[in-house]
Amino acid sequence: MSLADEHEVDVEFYHRDGTIYVDTRTSAPEQLLILLDGLGLERHGAQGEIWHQVPDQMDEIAMKDMADRAVWLLTRHSFQVSIDGGLFGGTAYRAALDASPAHRPAPAPAAPAPSASHPRRTR
Repeated sequence: MSLADEHEVDVEFYHRDGTIYVDTRTSAPEQLLILLDGLGLERHGAQGEIWHQVPDQMDEIAMKDMADRAVWLLTRHSFQVSIDGGLFGGTAYRAALDASPAHRPAPAPAAPAPSASHPRRTR
């Protein structure tokens, strides 16, 4: 059983031994695995389990940025994601969220124009 299964999510991000691991549910759809591959995460497998991790040659900041981007994209594809608190909410995640049209704040409503029936007061 994977950590994602234990936490009842599709994807679990966690930091251990100087790297970031990404566990998926035991029967994760191939679409999810391909999406993680496409994000630059390296796929690994042993004894019937599949997981991904960030490439070993990355520094800590680059690893967290990659995790931020991956979480944002996975949630946009309606996957349930859990991520260690120390990894979540970095600059890459906030920049990607700001760039998303679905998350841009609505423009402020325009002020009503003065009408002829209500003359504008001046001092």
